[in-house]
Amino acid sequence: MPAKICVVNVRLFGVVGNIHQMLQGQDIELTKVYINADAPIEEKCEKLRDSDIIIAGSTITYDGELFRRLPKLKAVIRWGVGYDNVVIEDATREGVIVSRLPPYLLNEAVAEQAVALMLSMLRKIPQARDFIKAGKWRINQGYGEEFETLIGESLEDKVVGLIGLGAIGFRVLELIKPFKPKQILVYDPYVSREFIRLSGAIAVSSIDELLAQSDIISIHAPLTPETEKLLNMERFRKMKKGVYIINTARGRIIDSEALLWALKNGIVKAAALDVFDPEPIPADHPILKMDNVIITPHVGFAVDKTCKLMDEYAIAETLRILGGEKPLWILNPEVLEMPNLRAKIGRK
Repeated sequence: MPAKICVVNVRLFGVVGNIHQMLQGQDIELTKVYINADAPIEEKCEKLRDSDIIIAGSTITYDGELFRRLPKLKAVIRWGVGYDNVVIEDATREGVIVSRLPPYLLNEAVAEQAVALMLSMLRKIPQARDFIKAGKWRINQGYGEEFETLIGESLEDKVVGLIGLGAIGFRVLELIKPFKPKQILVYDPYVSREFIRLSGAIAVSSIDELLAQSDIISIHAPLTPETEKLLNMERFRKMKKGVYIINTARGRIIDSEALLWALKNGIVKAAALDVFDPEPIPADHPILKMDNVIITPHVGFAVDKTCKLMDEYAIAETLRILGGEKPLWILNPEVLEMPNLRAKIGRK
């Protein structure tokens, strides 16, 4: 019987490149399935029944109950870097390997998305596009006052605050340097002040210090218990009035209701979001009606080169596990010592 791989909620899997070529000659059945985040457990189990490997998107939670109901499941491989929707402790307890893709695959694409959103927001590119689509063109057609609303701002005289200086945050720092911002501030308690200084930025001692000084805030932190709703109502009240916010990290780092309040009250001048809480964003969410908000559907990683590499790395990790080899990007290596380990690692 062929091994069954389920690709779950990853619409872009296989769109770029040739996955079937990598699987040629392998006794594997690969299927793509889509499951709503709030689907009942019975529906999830029915769609994932007999799965040996799941290549997982960022929606639906993989926890102990799901693992127990899928006794053949050997591994969950995240098609991405973040793994906050996989309960690692539950997987380890049930003998399930959890792996992800190497973070460097996504760094460049996500950093480019952050900078693109930053510039689009400052230069009001979506508003200018809407202006043209409405049949308008500058003052000679009687649209003078509306045209004036398209005046943007330059990055050159701004203080940019980066929350997080991992690989993506560092790349954003490098990309914005040629625009000559006034200052680049960094808050990251896990990175040395000396490294930040040598990177051409200024380390701040607290998140509140960064919020008080920054004209633009870009988020590049992982979602953890410490960063969940890091930007909440209290923090928005501490920001410089008229700040710009960019989030290409995780939606739950920002309290969505607090952001909406800050936008309505002029504390946040504009926001550019590739992620949101919840995802997918409800079609009737009030933030979608705001002209000063750019929202993209969690596509920061989605460039052709990156998608192709993500597919290839996910398949390669899958083949390693099915072939009895230790996975390269395992998140719970302690599971390999568990007596109930479901994969036959080291036992071909």
